[in-house]
Amino acid sequence: MRLKAIAGKSAGDRVSADTCDFPPLLDWNEVMQDEREDRLGFARRATFALLTQSGAGLIEGFGSGNQKGLEGAMRAVALFQAHVQEMERFAGIAEKRLQHVAEALANAD
Repeated sequence: MRLKAIAGKSAGDRVSADTCDFPPLLDWNEVMQDEREDRLGFARRATFALLTQSGAGLIEGFGSGNQKGLEGAMRAVALFQAHVQEMERFAGIAEKRLQHVAEALANAD
């Protein structure tokens, strides 16, 4: 994907992170509202977002005294992991039920 030229620059000039500015889509209050209203969805989105970041990006983002942010991210990932484990357990139970149904149907014939 090619970046569009910024006013005053030619299309061949390299674009730096400083010159590639996008307006924010959410403010912090909206993010916190999302977490309060949909904790599991927030945890899922946070977990997947963390997977898109490089190690250096994570260190930069959580460094500089952002211990509170790191702890919040760790809680979100733990919540999502617990949910996935519970869903795995439910899927195993459902699979066993279907096996019993299949056995019962096979014996009925």
